[in-house]
Amino acid sequence: MKRVPTLGRCPNCEGTITRDYVLIEYESRGQTARFAECPDCRDVVHPSAE
Repeated sequence: MKRVPTLGRCPNCEGTITRDYVLIEYESRGQTARFAECPDCRDVVHPSAE
């Protein structure tokens, strides 16, 4: 089974978000930022690394 890297957690439901759910990745203030769909609650969020 292939292991998919975890990007972080959903700030709304604490679900785990993996790279498979990234919708867009962009640069903001010199750092990479992402919007992803939470597979649990289906909200579009910025995954939290904590």
